[in-house]
Parts: sequence; structure tokens; C-alpha cells
Amino acid sequence: MPQEPSSPLTEKKTLIIGLGNILKGDDGIGVRVAEILSQRELPAGVAVEEVGTPGIDLMNRFEGWQKVILVDAVQMGAKPGTWRRFSPQDVRLIANGNVLSLHEPDLASVLELAQALNMLPDEIVIYGVEPQDLTFMAPLSSPVEAIINVIAEQILSEIWK
Repeated sequence: MPQEPSSPLTEKKTLIIGLGNILKGDDGIGVRVAEILSQRELPAGVAVEEVGTPGIDLMNRFEGWQKVILVDAVQMGAKPGTWRRFSPQDVRLIANGNVLSLHEPDLASVLELAQALNMLPDEIVIYGVEPQDLTFMAPLSSPVEAIINVIAEQILSEIWK
């Protein structure tokens, strides 16, 4: 069972945040990955949160964490179910090009504002998944559903290093 993020007995090392709207098909990928990870054994100091679509409030969740891992659907112009691991620098460089957040304000804007306000943790990692279907009340599409465990295992491998 993961430690609570606010536990005073645990150093706040890594926060995994699942982003997205579970009512809009593949946009719920981040939340689904977070659900899986929250049921797994995690190292001390690691917590998982499902936050939906927090907008600008996302940067407030960074406070006190050394590392934040974000999982979200992103439009990259790739085949549905394709996933990539990004750094904030990658997101900033390509946000005006092929990678578009599905939320407003977009992730690149939140990261820029958090940096300007000196609210960024030491490390941020973004796992982005190309959606296929963003229809209201649709389930996850087959290509996105098939990648959930792959991303969860990749994150587990990263946090257990």
C-alpha cells in the first residue's frame, strides 16, 4: 500500500499523477494507469494521485516533491496507443508543433508558469499516449487499453531503480 503524500514519516520523493477525463474515452488513460499503480507495491516516499483535469492547479501538486511523473493522453500525430516518455524540455520544444495537450491550460503552459514561479520539482517526467477516441462516454479504445499495463510496468521499473 503506498504511503499517503502528506505522511510526515516519509520523505516525499516521487509523485505519480494520472491526468485525464475518464468520461471522454482515451482521455482517461492517465487515471487508469494511476489506478493500476495505486494497487501495486511502491517504494517508500512514492505516492500516486488521480487528479482528472486540474488545469493550472496542477502546479500546486508539485510542491515538496523531488520528482513528479505525469501520465496523460497527448495528441502527437502518431498511431493510437503510441506512447512516449517526455521531459519538460521536450514538451516545451514540441508543444507548438506536433504534441498538443487535451486540457486547458495545456501542460507546456503549466510547466512554464511553474518554472517562472520556482515551483518545479527537481525532475519531471511525462508519459504521453496517443488517443484514438475522445467521444463522451466512450470506453478506452483497444490500442490505448492495450498499452495501460506496459506504461504501468515502465513507471514501476523507473521508480524501483
